[in-house]
Amino acid sequence: MPSVAERVEKRIARRPGRVFTFADFADLPASAVAPALSRLTRSGKIRRARKGVYYAPKDTVLGEVPIDPIEIGRAANGVPTHLAGLSAASALGLTTQVPARAELAVEGRRTTGATGVVTKPRFGTRRAGLEPAEAALLEVLRSIVSLSELSPEETVERLANVLRRPESMRRVLHAAVAEPPRVRAMVGALAEHLGAAGPELKRLRSTLNPTSRYRFGPLAALPTARHWGAR
Repeated sequence: MPSVAERVEKRIARRPGRVFTFADFADLPASAVAPALSRLTRSGKIRRARKGVYYAPKDTVLGEVPIDPIEIGRAANGVPTHLAGLSAASALGLTTQVPARAELAVEGRRTTGATGVVTKPRFGTRRAGLEPAEAALLEVLRSIVSLSELSPEETVERLANVLRRPESMRRVLHAAVAEPPRVRAMVGALAEHLGAAGPELKRLRSTLNPTSRYRFGPLAALPTARHWGAR
């Protein structure tokens, strides 16, 4: 019968590119799993992202495939994570810059760091069910003034593309209610620019102080920006 170390190594080898935690070996004695993972780490067969979180590198003819930072963030924190900051802007095509460490938003708890990842806590959001691009949109809008390398018109077009499908529009309008006021205002301006006029948009507008003014950055180019408090 194979030893615990052999079973751990075989299980990891079957799933290259995957993030592993001790929960993936819950059927094996923990006292034997820990030293097996330590030996595999020392041999270079797996990498340690943080205590209790490992990943198996996947090699191709072009070299090693970088591990998905979202997977590391989810494994390290045990809750949903989304791209944030420059990572989110890059994913949406707003910049060609790639951060030295991936930036992730972590939902609903204080964050736990991991190798190659910067985490930012997000409390009280309504992002459950959002697709990656939709969550990235909300994150980018928090710092849109500094994140886009494109012209204002191109920036508007890139972000508007995320909302063009009716289901995406519905999900983002629902989630935006729990975002900071400036993000709410920019989502509203984008949605109205694309023709949205339903109850979700009216509800979003009702959450904003009609006398408040917000810095929209490149989104000030939206024809609807002034209707939503752009200064």
